[in-house]
Amino acid sequence: MNAMKISDPFLNKKLIVIALLLVMAFDLFGQHEPDKKTIWTVAWSPDGRYIAAGGDLDELQLFDANTFKLIKTYPVQNVQLSRLKWHPFKNVLAIITQSTTVKARILDLDQEIWTDLQGLKSGFRALDWNFSGDLLAVSELEDAVSVYTADGVLVSRFLADPKGVADLDWHPSKNIMVTVGTQIGIHTQHGDAITSFEPRTEEVFLLCVEWHTSGDFFVVGDYGDLKNAAKKLLQFWNIEGVQLHEIKGSLAEYRNIRWRPDGEKLATASDALRIWSKEGKLLAESKSTKDYLWGVDWSPDGKFVVTSSSEGKIIIWDENANIRQRLDQK
Repeated sequence: MNAMKISDPFLNKKLIVIALLLVMAFDLFGQHEPDKKTIWTVAWSPDGRYIAAGGDLDELQLFDANTFKLIKTYPVQNVQLSRLKWHPFKNVLAIITQSTTVKARILDLDQEIWTDLQGLKSGFRALDWNFSGDLLAVSELEDAVSVYTADGVLVSRFLADPKGVADLDWHPSKNIMVTVGTQIGIHTQHGDAITSFEPRTEEVFLLCVEWHTSGDFFVVGDYGDLKNAAKKLLQFWNIEGVQLHEIKGSLAEYRNIRWRPDGEKLATASDALRIWSKEGKLLAESKSTKDYLWGVDWSPDGKFVVTSSSEGKIIIWDENANIRQRLDQK
């Protein structure tokens, strides 16, 4: 895969890494059928009742997780809804877009009230609630992370990565977070840096990160090196910056990853759905296709995985990467 040039006044030399990511995100490499709309993000609600999805659809979609029927849509027009996250125990969704207009919002589904997060210059794709659900962290297009209360009040804002924060994840039991972009950083809720380090000798862009449920280590997935977009890796790291495992072999970048709620298995979205053990052993995988996967999440009981794709497909899989259901979006 060769890097392509972008002509866009919105980007400058400082954002060259982001430009490359946006090229990838808009499927300019021929992986996306022009009549299909990519679904970038999908998530199963913690109570198991709903599946939410969004992307280039001009709407947030809500499915019944028992019947798999589309039951509700919420307009999110003229933006790329790049990620959504359920509150850990409330019927509340947070979304973030790659936009300078809508940016990031919180939706209370019970009252059907939107709260816009103020003070953001732009939106990007990093978004997560902390373990207690009282803090929400989001990233901007450049290098900043902002932390809000559950009511949308700004608590702190800090610089986390010089070339953009593509993903972040709160620790499962502490108010610290790991951020990824061109480097790995661990920060307090106020932005104090605990540690930061480069994951490889060559410059890469990391797209996803998630702590293991134990909080003892986390996993990152990347786009590959920036020069040739080659050697796409999953890496397991502990908080001291010691690498525990490294996995090679994916044909496409690792776009999203998610641990099963019990922490025994990891699901990754790229050219295929792959299921790994917590020691990094491949347990199951689907057939590799050009309809690259973007969103991925586990059902709360850990029996199923939901994915979304470049061609707008939402699929339910069992834990052995066998297709069980295709969701009808009409």
